[in-house]
Amino acid sequence: MNLSEDPGISPRKAEYLSYILEAGGVVKTTDLARNFSISSSTGSKAIRELAEAGLLTHAPYAEAILTEKGEKMAYFIQRRHRILTLLLSHYGFTRGEACAEVKHFENYVSRESVNRICASLGHPMMSVCGRIVHEEGCCLEVSE
Repeated sequence: MNLSEDPGISPRKAEYLSYILEAGGVVKTTDLARNFSISSSTGSKAIRELAEAGLLTHAPYAEAILTEKGEKMAYFIQRRHRILTLLLSHYGFTRGEACAEVKHFENYVSRESVNRICASLGHPMMSVCGRIVHEEGCCLEVSE
């Protein structure tokens, strides 16, 4: 997936995708509502919109499941967060401070920028937030 294929989802929906990925790729509307302190109707609307964007499959009263496209997007969102958090930790931010600060701007950082930052950091495998899953176009093509 390159930049032109990114659906341009909102920061909140990016958080939902990241949460769904961490939940194993499958959630119920009530899981989303409970985790984000939103109403079930707001959770249903978000799931419906993510499904319309091709990022989830979902039928009424059933679980929402990440599609292949949704999984790729969720891994990118997670990778972007972890790389940016790692970058700030190199400048003296604690894990908590880095996570909080990154949430202010991470959704405005392009895939190309993330790839370049990743390369400049030596394609790290771990961040202060956890394991970094690399993708084609950055770290997977380094050995060529």
